Amino acid sequence: MSRNVFIFIMTITCTIAFTQYDENQSINFKKSELSIASEDLFQKLDYKLYPNPLVGNLLNFISPRSETKEIAVLNILGKEVFKTITLNNQILLPNLMRGIYIVKLKQGNYLGLSRLVVP
Repeated sequence: MSRNVFIFIMTITCTIAFTQYDENQSINFKKSELSIASEDLFQKLDYKLYPNPLVGNLLNFISPRSETKEIAVLNILGKEVFKTITLNNQILLPNLMRGIYIVKLKQGNYLGLSRLVVP
C-alpha cells in the first residue's frame, strides 16, 4: 500500500527599512524581518462520488473515513462555487452550470480531489 503525503508550505518575509531626516539630525530605524512558516500535512483520501456525470442536484460520497466532511466545489478556474461541512454522505448542489468541476473533500488530515462533470 502506498502512502501519499501532500505538503503545503507558506513562507512570508517582510523587510522594513527607512530613514527619516530632520534638518541637522538623522534618525535611522533598524530593519525588522518577519518570517512565518506554516506546514500542513495531508494524507491522500481515496473517496468516490456519484452520480458522475451529475444527474439532478444530489451528490453522494463514499469515504473510508468517518470524520466531519469539509466539501468544496471548485470551477475549472479554481474559484470556489460551493462549500459545506457535514457528517452526511450526500449533499445538495444547487444550480451548478454545465461544466467540469473539482470536488475537494477533507476529513481530518486526509484530503482528496475528484473531477465532477455537470452535463
